[in-house]
Amino acid sequence: MPPVQLTRRQFLALAGGAVGTQLAHAQAPSARIDVANAERPRILAEAPSALAAPIHPLTSIPSPHGTPHDLFSELAPERTIIDPHSSARIFRAHAEALRNGSTTIACLAAAYLLTHDERYAQRAGTHLRAWFIAPETRMNPSANLAGCAPGTQTGTPAGIVDLAPLAELARATSFLVDSQALTPDEFSVLNKWFADLAAWLDTDRNARIARDTKDHRASAWLLLRSAIARALRDDSGLEACRRLFRHPTLRNQINETGVFPQEVATANPYRNTLFNFDLLAGACQLLATPFDQLWDYELIDGPGIRAVAAYLYPLINDPRKWPFVADADHFRDLPGPRPALLFTGRAYDRPEYVALWQKLDSVPIPTEIADSFPIRQPLLWTARALHGY
Repeated sequence: MPPVQLTRRQFLALAGGAVGTQLAHAQAPSARIDVANAERPRILAEAPSALAAPIHPLTSIPSPHGTPHDLFSELAPERTIIDPHSSARIFRAHAEALRNGSTTIACLAAAYLLTHDERYAQRAGTHLRAWFIAPETRMNPSANLAGCAPGTQTGTPAGIVDLAPLAELARATSFLVDSQALTPDEFSVLNKWFADLAAWLDTDRNARIARDTKDHRASAWLLLRSAIARALRDDSGLEACRRLFRHPTLRNQINETGVFPQEVATANPYRNTLFNFDLLAGACQLLATPFDQLWDYELIDGPGIRAVAAYLYPLINDPRKWPFVADADHFRDLPGPRPALLFTGRAYDRPEYVALWQKLDSVPIPTEIADSFPIRQPLLWTARALHGY
């Protein structure tokens, strides 16, 4: 067949089209952003407040039950996330102190990771020493009195949610090992504390019930247990969490359209859905490896994190499209910063997810719903630590 003869005009049109296509691809937004550069302004803006934050371990906060070293918390009936203004008689001081301490340590670790300024590491070490190392102030590595009904002294599986902030704290410690935060002996004591907490998570009756539920309590257990295993370089623990993620977590929690049925049936369906999205995406971020791409794992009828992200993206971008009933309170304060968008955007090469995360990342978190934001420093979850994994 003779070669096709092109006129000069046809040749230039084809060449121009090819160049235009290349330029369009070159200028297209990418999901593989540099998280450190993206997060630097926010982290360094928050760092001075973290440096100045007071140290308040449990022993500095009297509680109605337990020893000074026991975490005690109450949950209002029919509520999974507590609004302290509407539940003034519910004891939440220990849970709030743990959340605030974890948030502070994570911010200091992120600032140290960016700047290598020892001031941040040393201040983080002071908090860690008071919370988990010093015998006179350390918290017990358990939560037997967490999630009590008001007026009782019996912990419940819902109390596992109060431990969720420890996941990011455990992640933060991996970036402080080569700093002046703690001595090697103190790091050994800290790691022993986390190992003891892992043993409690694996054996305590309420913790095991939480692990086997079909809602965000199981996700909180999985995130925390995965973070501890990652920090301790516990390969068997990580593999056990991967098995749980595949089965029963996906089957129990996600339907074929990407909805969390248990969460949309609560009093605050939008908040709890977004909370669960962050918990599960955070766990997947910790557990996925080049040899085990959990991000791509789906059940035969569709449920998987990919489906959740695809379903939620438009509902986070425009909460007015939320198809279920509005939350009982604080619906207008949502969605707030959602690191799950960053994690899933990078995993599935969806730059629009990452762009929405960047848009929301600097939005202040209202104190009343702070418990539903388990990950405050995405940099710690996307960077590779020299120690830990």
